[in-house]
Amino acid sequence: MARHGEILEVFKANCKNDGFKLSNEEHLIAGIITLILATDMARHSEIMDIFKGKRENFNFCNDDDLMALKMVLIKCCDISNEVRPMEISEPWLDCLLEEYFNQSDKEKEEGLPVAAFMDRDKVTKPTAQIGFIKFVLLPMFEQVALLFPQLHDVMVIPLRNARDHWEKLKEQDDEIRAKQQT
Repeated sequence: MARHGEILEVFKANCKNDGFKLSNEEHLIAGIITLILATDMARHSEIMDIFKGKRENFNFCNDDDLMALKMVLIKCCDISNEVRPMEISEPWLDCLLEEYFNQSDKEKEEGLPVAAFMDRDKVTKPTAQIGFIKFVLLPMFEQVALLFPQLHDVMVIPLRNARDHWEKLKEQDDEIRAKQQT
């Protein structure tokens, strides 16, 4: 959440200091705040529920419907790495996992609780990605593709391919571990 707050403060400072003059400046700031906060994964289910509730009868002229769409689209942009080709997404994944692992190492040193998905002793790349793709990315991108069907082939299919790739790697890891235990 600290990152979100920092982004927000920089925006507010620049908005006012640069003489950003709009008749509806507060409305603009409130919208940007909403979108920044929409990237917080703690709100993922809430935002997806709102969007799902609006999607079937979506009205592009309704401000609430549009804000729900904007929140989901900013989430898609924020966590879309696995939609990209493996040669692009995997190095980013390595960086993300290393960040998580470094944080959990420090938490362990300080005797703090560690989130299971950040623990290098419990997480592998395949296990991290399978759950994230299956339970977060695919449901979100599938919902967006129901509103914008043209996104199915360029977003949903690559996610399914990524899921299949990681499941195959997990199976290989499991076979290796099983052989090592016998």
